[in-house]
Amino acid sequence: MSLENLGKALMQEGKAEARKIISEAEKQASAELAKAKDAAKEITAVARKKVEEIVVAEQNERISAAKLKAKKIVSDATNTTIDSAMEKIWQEFVKLPSKEDYETILKGLITSAEKELGNGVVNVNANDMRLAKKISKNVSDKPADISGGAIVTSKNGKIIIDNSLESIFDSKKDEVRKIIFSEISAQGAEK
Repeated sequence: MSLENLGKALMQEGKAEARKIISEAEKQASAELAKAKDAAKEITAVARKKVEEIVVAEQNERISAAKLKAKKIVSDATNTTIDSAMEKIWQEFVKLPSKEDYETILKGLITSAEKELGNGVVNVNANDMRLAKKISKNVSDKPADISGGAIVTSKNGKIIIDNSLESIFDSKKDEVRKIIFSEISAQGAEK
């Protein structure tokens, strides 16, 4: 074999070896690329799942916050409505002295207090003075700053029975608020 032929043979052998190495490298690169693609898919899937969980948690948090805000708005509106109704009821309650059966009411308030105290000093507003003097002989000449009813004080001043309209209304305020609230709730349930 000549040197030229030997060179050609070595060259062909080298080229074949290079092709074999390149082919093997391409297979390994292809396998590594497939592994990298699979790993990327897995990482993407995990990331997507985490993002979905974060989105769901954020949505739930926003929904909870919105529900809480809505409850507060409803509660504030209910309280405003109750306060408004209480004011209207008070305005009607203050009109009691102008009603025809007020004399009977005032008589009951004064006589029940005098029975408890054994005749005390009766205090009424200026408008009720004349009417109160028909009911009791112990009416003070100084008018009380009340809307109606009577405040009766024991002779020694230690015991006070407050049967003023303000006191009566105030003592029933919680019951009236509950009634108004249940009415509002019943109306809300009907809608």
